[in-house]
Amino acid sequence: MATTTSLPNSLDFSAARLKGRATGALICGIFGGVWMFEALYFGTMATPAWLTVMALLSATFVLWPVARLRSLRHVVSSDDYWATVSKAYWTIVAVEWLACFVAANVLANTGHPDLIPQFIGGIVGLHFLPLAKLFKAPTYNWTGAAMALGVLASLAIPAGTVRALAAYGLCGLVLWTTVAVSLCHYRLSSR
Repeated sequence: MATTTSLPNSLDFSAARLKGRATGALICGIFGGVWMFEALYFGTMATPAWLTVMALLSATFVLWPVARLRSLRHVVSSDDYWATVSKAYWTIVAVEWLACFVAANVLANTGHPDLIPQFIGGIVGLHFLPLAKLFKAPTYNWTGAAMALGVLASLAIPAGTVRALAAYGLCGLVLWTTVAVSLCHYRLSSR
């Protein structure tokens, strides 16, 4: 007896969207690794063993989307999709980076550097919300909410290395989870 699996009609698996999803996963994989290495450094866990484990995990979450992109290299897609969203994408990213820069400088210069991971995590999390709408990627709503709420919850931990570890680590894990979810959707689309 054969089993069929239906996918929601809201999932668009055009070549451009599949390539976009894999590219987004690659970006999340890279920045997830950055957050995780910051967790080790600022959480004072940067031992050779932990650095090796994190390097292997980072490589996995970067090479996985690279493999997906390579599998799509011969798939013809129109650049029309990117042309319609690129200006909005780069505007969202520019605002995010500017907000992170301003927040980090204000916090560092007002004697609150311990709050930098929470503010940057919140800004990065919030930037996923317009990206979710722009790319019609509901997963990004969950990514943004998880990051923003997670770094907010980390404020319940007293200032210090454990709070830094929690904030950085949570952001990295959320981004790596986004990679896995995005690429599992990709796998469903290629059946």
